[in-house]
Amino acid sequence: MTSQVGLRGAELAWHEWFLSAHGVQYPVGRPTPATWLVTGGRGSGKTRLGAEWATALARCLPPFAEFGNRYDRIALVGETLGDAREVMVEGPSGILTIAREDRPRFEPTRRRLLWPSGAVAQLFSSEDPESLRGPQFSAAWCDELGCPATDKGPNQPNVFPDPKSVESAAPYFSDGSRSDIAQRRFIEAHLQHWDAAGPGFQQAWNPVSPAYGGRMLDLSRIYLWAWDARPFPAFPQRADVWSDGVNWERGHWLNGRLASPDLGALINAVLADHGLPAADVSGADGVVHGYVVDDPSSARASLEPLVDLFDLTVIEQADGLVFRQAGQAGAAVSVTELVLDDDRPAVETMRVPDQQLPAEALLAFRDPFSDYQSATARFARQGAAGARQQVQSFSGVLEKGQGQALAEDWLRRTWYERETIGFSVAMPDDALAPGAVVTLPASGNPSEFLVTGVEDGLVCRVSARQIARGAVPRWRSVVPRPPVPPVIVSGRPHAVFLDLPAGVGEGSLHDQLRVAVWQKPWRTQALSASPETTGFTARAMVAKSAVLGRLTAPLAPGFEGRIDRAGAIFVELFDRQAESISVAQMLNGANAAAVRSTVGVWEVLQFQQATEIEPQLWRLSGLLRGQLGTSDAMAAGAAEGADFVLLDDAVVPAGLRSSEVGLVLNWRVGPTGLDGSGLNVAESTAVGGQRAALPLAPVHLRARRAGADVVFSWIRRGRVDADGWDASDIPLGEAVEQYRVEIAAPGGMPVRTVVTAEPRWLYEAAMIVADFTAPPAAIDVTVRQFSVTAGWGVPVSKRLSIA
Repeated sequence: MTSQVGLRGAELAWHEWFLSAHGVQYPVGRPTPATWLVTGGRGSGKTRLGAEWATALARCLPPFAEFGNRYDRIALVGETLGDAREVMVEGPSGILTIAREDRPRFEPTRRRLLWPSGAVAQLFSSEDPESLRGPQFSAAWCDELGCPATDKGPNQPNVFPDPKSVESAAPYFSDGSRSDIAQRRFIEAHLQHWDAAGPGFQQAWNPVSPAYGGRMLDLSRIYLWAWDARPFPAFPQRADVWSDGVNWERGHWLNGRLASPDLGALINAVLADHGLPAADVSGADGVVHGYVVDDPSSARASLEPLVDLFDLTVIEQADGLVFRQAGQAGAAVSVTELVLDDDRPAVETMRVPDQQLPAEALLAFRDPFSDYQSATARFARQGAAGARQQVQSFSGVLEKGQGQALAEDWLRRTWYERETIGFSVAMPDDALAPGAVVTLPASGNPSEFLVTGVEDGLVCRVSARQIARGAVPRWRSVVPRPPVPPVIVSGRPHAVFLDLPAGVGEGSLHDQLRVAVWQKPWRTQALSASPETTGFTARAMVAKSAVLGRLTAPLAPGFEGRIDRAGAIFVELFDRQAESISVAQMLNGANAAAVRSTVGVWEVLQFQQATEIEPQLWRLSGLLRGQLGTSDAMAAGAAEGADFVLLDDAVVPAGLRSSEVGLVLNWRVGPTGLDGSGLNVAESTAVGGQRAALPLAPVHLRARRAGADVVFSWIRRGRVDADGWDASDIPLGEAVEQYRVEIAAPGGMPVRTVVTAEPRWLYEAAMIVADFTAPPAAIDVTVRQFSVTAGWGVPVSKRLSIA
């Protein structure tokens, strides 16, 4: 019978629960855990899982229970008996609500559920742990430990205001305001109660089991509700990302609260920094997000802002200092016997005039929701005489709503406590120690006064100030919602690496490996490099978008040293414009650009006129070709579709290191703040730093007859400091001066290669006869300069007549 019921129930569970359950809620295909720790947000299904689990155990339904293994006695443990009944039994996801066949019968007076199978689930409260002794339970379902950050939250820790939920409620007798200290005190009380090392611990609270030698409740297995990995203050601010951010303000979440020190811990931390013993801070209530002591000062100077703002009284006793809220000394002491002291009245009253009191309080602090920048809270007293403003600079971190409540409370106390009194009694009395609260029926003033000082003499003179024991202003939580950042869809950037000759910008030779990046919409780009496909390291940042384009027509070889007024470049620019300039501006270096030649080398050139002939299609004319020694690239020309880069300040060094010159590196370019791989990142392979070290091609290659011999001569060019006109010659720029000369028949392969140490070479008649059967009328001559670091440089080739 049980087996048939179980199979039928399992079939119903399949249709009613399994199909809607989360994968982690239903252990199909894996071992069923003996102990479940269920954490999740509001509405994530924690209660439903617990109810299904308890029901399945009572009815022997897999996968939570094995067939034939019935759990006869189950414990349902809630924070209170009311919580256990309202949530675990009768709640929207409780056992009675989700029960299908074999529904249990609830007996409220006996606090138990009875299934037709005979299984019993008993309700218990964590407030009465002793009641769990005796019954031999087969299983137990326990609710979480947590408390809302709400006024009087410990009165009913399972509820908090939530406008999105039908379960929204305020704890018993709560005004619904924010209270982080109530949440903290609740958690501290629970943890200290079970902790054997806690103050006043009694063995009966958490006894040692004779069976397994451990405490009844293992402190390491206490889990607090609720904390998650969402970073503060992004959670709760980013409501566009997390819809439950509004619940953080007065809910159970510990994010952004757990690390905030309460006043007691903060006071003792300051005292410890000054080498002073810990104080009694059990009566100091309050929480701050942080506190800054920004200059060398005494412990008193560091603590006075806290004492003043949070209305603390400091009492010096024989065993140390005592900090507590003003007026927390218990019932007021009625002083009925007074003595006259000289000519003073029995009760001397002093009152600050209204016009001397502030009409407005302004509190300055740091706000965690504004990136810890300065913030202010102000409160004005209605009907106050004058316009005096009292400014308090608090070197701590507060939320805006907390700062507003503290400013209001400070101004209220300032007005209420403007009256001070002095009176004398015959003998010193311990009940009239500083910090005590007294009343003086004989004075006709029913107010309570806080004793601030006692002077012993022939009589005992007592000074006191009026206090207000009213409730502090409500902390209206204000979590500013930052504007939702626009969703920027940035495609993969177009990045071009250029190995340029020396003279483009400043920096070392390896800095001439430069990068130009274009992206729309533009975002600052980050460069990283690696010799492998992993292990990328950051190299450079690109702050500006470069002017990039592609040739729409081939660029023919040209000539250098003169302005080419007939030739032109046709280029499509990516959403950018070009500008025309004067000849003087061009000769001073303006409108420099680089074009990738057909041999892969970059030609540096300049242009004077820029004309837009179609949208984004430009004709660039008035050209200076082969600049900075790129005559070899100029001679090769450029094909249609070749890259075009305007050489302005947007073209920056890629971050090549001197040890990486000539090495093949993998590069990644992508927007900052995004993953270094994926659709937003451009990948490229580049070799750099070589072109800048390559000697330039010599110029003015000539041949002249010297009898039967031929003398070849040329003029070297320099890539380092070679633009001056004052010296008789330019610097060598290389470690040694050396040239390679190649001789070839017109259009043929070299027949002789020689190396010379000066910019000339004698081609003897015997060599000519040896190289050629008959002396030719002309020969092809190629000359290169040598560099120790880069090898043979850019060649100059010319067909010379030797007849």
